[in-house]
Amino acid sequence: MRATMRMTTTLCVAVLALGCGDSDDGPVDGQDTMVEDTGSDVAADSAPLDDTTADDDTAAADDTAAADDTSVAADADTEPAGPDTSPLGGDRPAKVFLPDAYDANEEWPLIILLHGYSATGFVQDTYLGFSAQRHDLGFVAVVPDGTVDANGNQFWNASPAFCCDFNNSGVDDVGYLLGLIDEAKERFAIDANRVYFIGHSNGGFMSYRMACEHADVVAGMMSIAGSSVISDADCAPTRPVSVLQVHGTDDPTIEYEGTLAFPSASALVERWTGLNGCTGDGAEGAAVDFDSAAAGDETTPTLWESCDDGVKVGLWTMTGSGHIPGFQTGFMPAALGFLLDHERVIP
Repeated sequence: MRATMRMTTTLCVAVLALGCGDSDDGPVDGQDTMVEDTGSDVAADSAPLDDTTADDDTAAADDTAAADDTSVAADADTEPAGPDTSPLGGDRPAKVFLPDAYDANEEWPLIILLHGYSATGFVQDTYLGFSAQRHDLGFVAVVPDGTVDANGNQFWNASPAFCCDFNNSGVDDVGYLLGLIDEAKERFAIDANRVYFIGHSNGGFMSYRMACEHADVVAGMMSIAGSSVISDADCAPTRPVSVLQVHGTDDPTIEYEGTLAFPSASALVERWTGLNGCTGDGAEGAAVDFDSAAAGDETTPTLWESCDDGVKVGLWTMTGSGHIPGFQTGFMPAALGFLLDHERVIP
């Protein structure tokens, strides 16, 4: 785990050095409007002959101006306000990103990104390019942060057997994440059948925990270099859930083949194909180059499609990839597409 901390901290420093941010949050230059003062004097030959008439005209002009002001104020009052994109989560704020095309008259998928141990939501989002995909793929993105342990590292309390509540804080991250979902549903037009989690490493463990314990809320999840509880008995979802496991065969931190503390990537897929009632063998797709640090087309996707309630199970084996792959631009759209293309159908 110390190797995890060093590796992820290196990632954090590298990403922060980029100075990256969401372009939607950049400042907009204001523009002052100058009104020219033409003076209050009136030429003698145009002056009114009757003072009373002049007063009447002035009063009429004042009334008209007042009416115009009232009309403008009324228009301002009736103009619909934009959606509230302030952070969710109260004293544990989670940033919200809406797609450009967001319309409250339509329902939108909700995807929550969970960072790895010692990382942050910002670092994870920048590394994966997650929230930037919301415009093209059409979803509401939420990026929260875990709490900080005694070593100053952010974490998710995902698995009592392994990762990552090392100081036994007992923080209720399940309740926190369910609260974010409820708050997002109250504020935005969220499709309750399309709520998803994506997590890296410790965030992958947490995503599996949410799927195991709250399949009534979670329609699908993706784990990158993460795993789950060792015993099948400790994962009992009440409904089928779409699952995508993305894992490098050379991962030294969360080993592809598993350990006594967590199952292998293939064992996770076997667990979920059984839980989801999938039939038949997985179909192996063409190899893809997603990792710039691994040789050739390192990623082999395998897909199980004949599952209950329209869900899918996938395993993307990244031959030669480590714990923090050098993902290329095609990875995130493909991974998000897996989730968004497979909508759970609740009978």
